[in-house]
Amino acid sequence: MKKKKWRYLIALGVLVIGLVLTVCTYFATDIYAKDDVALITDTHIHDRLVETNKDVYNNIDQTREQTLHLKILSGENKGKTYTVKNVYYPSQLVTQKYRAKQRIFVHFRKGDLALVNPKRDWVLALLVTITVALMILMAGKHTIVLLISMAISWVIFYGVILLDVKMNGTQIILLFGLADVVFSFISLAIVQGINKKMMATWLATLLGVFISFALCYLIMKLTGESEMKYETGDYATQDPRGLFLAQTLLGILGAVMDEATDIVSSLYELVQTKKDITPKQLITSGRTMGQEIMGPLINVLVLIFIAEELPMTIIYLRDNNTIGSAFGFTLSLGATQSVISAIGIVLTVIFATGCSLLFLKDKKRGELE
Repeated sequence: MKKKKWRYLIALGVLVIGLVLTVCTYFATDIYAKDDVALITDTHIHDRLVETNKDVYNNIDQTREQTLHLKILSGENKGKTYTVKNVYYPSQLVTQKYRAKQRIFVHFRKGDLALVNPKRDWVLALLVTITVALMILMAGKHTIVLLISMAISWVIFYGVILLDVKMNGTQIILLFGLADVVFSFISLAIVQGINKKMMATWLATLLGVFISFALCYLIMKLTGESEMKYETGDYATQDPRGLFLAQTLLGILGAVMDEATDIVSSLYELVQTKKDITPKQLITSGRTMGQEIMGPLINVLVLIFIAEELPMTIIYLRDNNTIGSAFGFTLSLGATQSVISAIGIVLTVIFATGCSLLFLKDKKRGELE
């Protein structure tokens, strides 16, 4: 009970400190080097209709104009007021509608003021605060280890991106393949420590990632990569095919490592509590756990993919494209990545169970630490 009480108190303390930092972030003005911060002083923004637009497919949108009164809060023009016009479309696909008393970023170029975007960094600070507080409630002292693991992963990912840019994408598959190895090892080593359970999880993860990727790459080659519309991806600076494959490698890793950790950890606990368990029983338990995990994991992948591509799919369908055409231009690459990840999830059940047999065969309590 004392441990739980301290956990609640620490979580509450983090929440209070985070809320204070969120408020400070909201009112921060002089910490931004590139843009200045401005406040929309209007209590009610004058918003007028310029014209109503209707295309050949009967899609209706409007062109509207806002009159904004701004007070500059930072930079050389601090304290000055400006009146600017903001033209936007209510769909807000490529334009932005501003609200009264909103803080926004602005940019001065040769004395002219240009609107950049709303100041949303305080929202990120609030989300981080809530996330860390919930992690403390759920994971307790392990939260520090989890946060360190996340921070190191971000640093490594940033380094990989910089290296890829420096190499101009010439070895992108090899680079991100090695990144998968490093990501998985460091994450598991920090969270679980270097022991037999961690090694079993790591090996199962690598087998699931690279065998499923190799299998799907072989199928793509044998089918001539037909209907793989790489040009539909948002790739402006590098080989779109290479970036798609790199995305696929990272996507498989996330799903496979999650599943491998669940299965190996569960089998580890089973081995520790049931010292007379047989290899056959261990295999049966691993298969049963895999059957329970596979469905939800695959569904999560599909739903995330659909949610990401839903806006663009709606746009294609509203422009009178057929379902087949809309799928080809918005969903085909994501669907392929989901299928590859799903294959990796299925195969990982086998690999995680097999690696558990290999590393966890000594069933004496405490031998695996």
